[in-house]
Amino acid sequence: MFKAGLRLRVIWVSISLALFPVVGHAVLQDEIQVYDDAINAKGETSLEVHMNSTPRGIQTPSYPGEVMSNNGIRVTPEFAYGLGNNLEAGLYISYASNDSKFQYAATKLRMKWLPYQEEHGDLFFAGVNLELANIQPQFDESRYNGELRFIIGKHFDEWLISFNPIFDVALSQPYIHQAPYFSTATRISREIYGDLALGVEYYSSLNQINQPVNYQNTQQLGFLMMYYDGKPIAFQAGVGKGFSNSTDSLTLKAIFSFPLP
Repeated sequence: MFKAGLRLRVIWVSISLALFPVVGHAVLQDEIQVYDDAINAKGETSLEVHMNSTPRGIQTPSYPGEVMSNNGIRVTPEFAYGLGNNLEAGLYISYASNDSKFQYAATKLRMKWLPYQEEHGDLFFAGVNLELANIQPQFDESRYNGELRFIIGKHFDEWLISFNPIFDVALSQPYIHQAPYFSTATRISREIYGDLALGVEYYSSLNQINQPVNYQNTQQLGFLMMYYDGKPIAFQAGVGKGFSNSTDSLTLKAIFSFPLP
């Protein structure tokens, strides 16, 4: 009982820290994913390859020199290693196409902590993922950024519901003194046969936490998804549609998961 209370207090302290006005807004679309209860066991290593493209996207840059997502392709290998004690470390290296040529876009480090897990007897799964990024200036005006993503969800027989409240943090000029940007990512899926599931995902970027929300000026993106959690390669793939003027009209994405020795 004491340990459960301590874990809850740590999570709430993390939420409080996320609300301090030291945040900017990252725009590199290298990872489109809802985090759930997947986590490597101690000593386990894995590789995920994130891929997405935007056949129909926004074409007007938000600052001079920005590489737009329209007609672009992003490829991001992610290596993850289980540290034990419900901890997992990850490393991303992102690449993006520009004028039909791929270029290095960003390096990101992350740490995932999942103290509540249904397979351990908890009623739901919950945790947090902290990410630090070094992003090239043509993809984000702030070179160094952080992301604090909370994870909460539950399995209901064949159903899975997972919800991620997300705070984006600028750690360099020109946005280091601005308020946080808040966004959400949601997944609802159902197993239909063996390791195959179908579902929907919704991503909503709601602007800075101290600013009023204008729906058409926010990013609203929904996906129809297919998930395969079997062997030899697990994957998920989906087709996404934008629902606001500030969102890419059509986005395709896939994630391939490879277990490593």
